[in-house]
Formats: sequence, structure tokens, C-alpha cells
Amino acid sequence: MLHAILAATALALAVPQAPTGPQVGAPAPDFHLATLDGKPISLADFRGKTLVINEWATWCPPCREETPDLIASAKKLRTKGDVVFLGVDSTERAPIVRAFIAAKGLPFANAVDDDKSFSKAYDIRAYPTTFVISPDGVLRARYVGNISQQVLAGFVADARAGRNGVLATDAQKKVDALLDPAKFAFDGDAATIRRVATTVLMAIDAADAVEGDTDYLRTQAEENVLRDREIALLAPVAETDESKVLLARLQGDAAAVREQWPEALAAYERGLALAPSDADLLGGLASALHATGDDARATDVYTRIAKIDPSVDNLVSLGVSARDAKRFDDATVAFAQAIGTARAAVNAKPGNAKAIRKLAWAYLHEGRMFARAGETEKARAAFAQTSAWTAKLPKTDSRYEMYLEQAQEETVALDAAHPQGKTALSLAPWTGPDLPGSIASTFKYRLVVAGTPGKTVALAASGLPKRWVASFCSDRQCAPFRTTVALPQSGVKVIEFQVIPQSAAASAPTVRVAGDGASASVRVAAR
Repeated sequence: MLHAILAATALALAVPQAPTGPQVGAPAPDFHLATLDGKPISLADFRGKTLVINEWATWCPPCREETPDLIASAKKLRTKGDVVFLGVDSTERAPIVRAFIAAKGLPFANAVDDDKSFSKAYDIRAYPTTFVISPDGVLRARYVGNISQQVLAGFVADARAGRNGVLATDAQKKVDALLDPAKFAFDGDAATIRRVATTVLMAIDAADAVEGDTDYLRTQAEENVLRDREIALLAPVAETDESKVLLARLQGDAAAVREQWPEALAAYERGLALAPSDADLLGGLASALHATGDDARATDVYTRIAKIDPSVDNLVSLGVSARDAKRFDDATVAFAQAIGTARAAVNAKPGNAKAIRKLAWAYLHEGRMFARAGETEKARAAFAQTSAWTAKLPKTDSRYEMYLEQAQEETVALDAAHPQGKTALSLAPWTGPDLPGSIASTFKYRLVVAGTPGKTVALAASGLPKRWVASFCSDRQCAPFRTTVALPQSGVKVIEFQVIPQSAAASAPTVRVAGDGASASVRVAAR
């Protein structure tokens, strides 16, 4: 469980040892950023107000899932004027961030941490992470994971009162019980010690799987208490290869969550010398190498993992690692294999949502790789495949909205990154709540216009069957068939586009939206 998230969540921890990074109860680290509209900001600018900082990314599913709660919390908590929200993205380019914000309508400022100074100062290892800073500049809460409105409201109330935030949920109580050292017999002969070590690993996996609001840092600290005690007992009696491999995993994991990367790497390699195909040790080694920035070696390890188990997940992990290492040829091969494997699964079980979802996911990551490599048209084609396969999923599927939105945002980012004064249009199925005034027979789409900030773009719809109506809704107004919009400072405008059939159509029409030399079209499947 640990290795699946270590690359993003290698956070330090062990009671009584404090976690790395900013400490709750101590002054928050200073930062200097620029918002997406170019306004410079620093911690001092928020003195006298409670500041909520959310570190996020568009590629992060929990980040996207918590967005509606963040929007609702921001609108509710800042009504008194003493609470300010700030979003920070440390892993992506401004165009993709603008596309997401335009689509979701985030009601607070956001900044891109280009030089990673914020992520270093605040020790960002997991996404999302939320910080709450009191008016006196003291860090009162540091929460890793999808934060609920209730938990955030409690942290803000504590910060307003000058108290450190403490999480006391049923889920956290369950985690505390699972990891209670009193439950484990840390003594006995060598065989007993080995059994307890296995029990400890099972308890840690169970704690990681608990659903609900939990304190990640506290949980990791409690897990490392168990690891440390078992390591101390197991080390003197680890005589068999099996015991030495078990010890290496415990030592590697304990060092990794403390960000002690040389120790973690050495431990995993000791274990792999005895068990070269151990999945946990290989995963730990790859994650630790990635955390140290050695993506080339990490890619070599992921290659070993994919050879042992050429699953779609492992092949995509290999492709992502090769992309980060700028080994784009290797990444291209890995994604081709991942997509081929995923397509075979879909062909074997047509209509199987899990198989389709996996294929759409592989295409999404392939598109991001091509975008990083500068192969724009290949990236655009991969994102189009993502949308096409995602559209085959039930609308109730957990990834239906997310993958459609991400594919469109990534496409918009391709256009916005190098607009060269040109306007670009993108159409995708509407996600989220129904548009105002829409009825069951209405076809709903998200139309994104990207181009030069301040530019006025005239849009028109065509290809509609007789008596059908196209409606452009923007800024609380709707216009039939054509409209004119002014692009905001971000250069990205989201329009609610609806097609309303009022007569039978002989075949599925292709509706086209055009404006300022750009166009986008969608085939409207007749119901």
C-alpha cells in the first residue's frame, strides 16, 4: 500500500519525532508567489486574516473530488471577511491550471509554483495538502488528503481562536486502535518476532485502507512507531533470507516516510539482493529513486516491475517514469503496450466499465507524455481517444466526469500554451449538475474558448436539423444560434452550450461551432 503512494506522499514522521516541513504551532514559512493574473503575493500580505492554502493539481483525483467542497467552504467561511483562500499548483503549467479554474469557477486566487520554492518550504509530498494559518502567521493545521467542509471549518475555527487544529473523527479513532502498540507482543523468540512483524505490516495496510477523515501525518507517525519497535527486535534474529527480506522492507519503509532516502535505498537494495522479484521492495526502490530525482534509475526499476507483471498499471507507471526521465522513446513504447493490453481487455469484455476506464486512463497519460515531449498533434489525438472511450462509460461511473474534464482541459492547455494570437475552440460533454433550464431531451456540452485575453469572439452554430435550437449560455444569459464573448484575463472562457431537438432527425447530425477562424464539432447521437 505504501509504495503505491510513496512518490507523492513521502512524508516524515515518527512519534515523538516531529514530521519534516512546517510544524503545527510554529510560524508558517514565508513564501513569494505570483497569482495567475500576475499579482505578487507573500505570507505577509495575509497578516491579520486566517489563510487557507490548498496545494493541488488537475491530475490528482482527490484534488478534483474535493473541489466542490473547497468552493463551498470558501464561499461560506470568508463571509466575515477575515478568511482568505489561496490555491497553489506546484507541478503544472499555467495553461492547464487556467483551463481547470475556468471550467470549475474557483472563487479564490491561484498561483503556479514554477520554481518549486513553495513546495520545498512547505514540504509538499502529497496531493492535496491543506494548510490553515492563523492571523498571527502561525501554522494551525496541516492536512494531507481530500478535506471535507466539516473538517476545514473546524480547523478555521481553531485558527481564528489561536488554537492548533486537532482531528478527532471516528475514522481516526479506528486508525489509532489498529496501530495501538499495546495490541502487539513485542517480545518472544525469533519465530514469534517474525510473526509479529507480519502482523504489523497487515495492521499498517489496514490503517491505510480506512475510509473517512484521518490525519495522515499522525497516522504515518503511529505506523513508524510500530516499524521502529519491530525493526529493533527483528534485526538481531534475522538469520534466514525470509527474515532479512522482511527486515529490509520495514527498514526501507520507515526510512522512506522520514525522507531518509539514502537509508531507504540501501535497505530496499539489501532486500532485493535476496529477493530480486519482490514487488514491495521493487516498488519501494522505484518510489525512493523518484523522490530523489533519479528518474532514469527509477525507470530502469519500473522496467523490471513491468517485465515481472506487464499489467496496464505497471506499464503506465513505467511510461510516466520514462516521461519524467525525458526518455520519450521508452515512454512511447510503454504506453503503446499499456494501451494494447487495455484494448485487449475491452475486446474480451465489451462494455465492461472497469476495462474501458483503464483504457481511457492509459490514453490520458499517453497524451500528457506527448504534450511534455512537444508532440502536440499526437497529444491531441490521445486526449481525443480519452474522451471517446470515457463517453462509453455510464455517467454514474466514478471517472466519467473526471476523465472527460481532464481530456478537455489538457486539449485547451495545448491551445493556450502557444496561441500565437489564434483562437481555439473545444467541445466536450457537459459534466456536473444540469444546466439551468435544461430538460431530459437537451444535449449539453461544455464549450471552451481559448485565445488572446480581452479579445472579442463571435460564435455561431451550424449543422442543426430543421427546428432544432442551439443555445450559448454565458454570464447568466443565453443566446440562440450565435453569441459574442470577451475573453477574460486568463484567456480561457467556458460557455454552456446546449442543443435542443424539436423535431425528429433522419440521422445523427454533426453540430459545428465556429468563430474567429476556429471551429469545433460534435456528433449529436439522436435519442
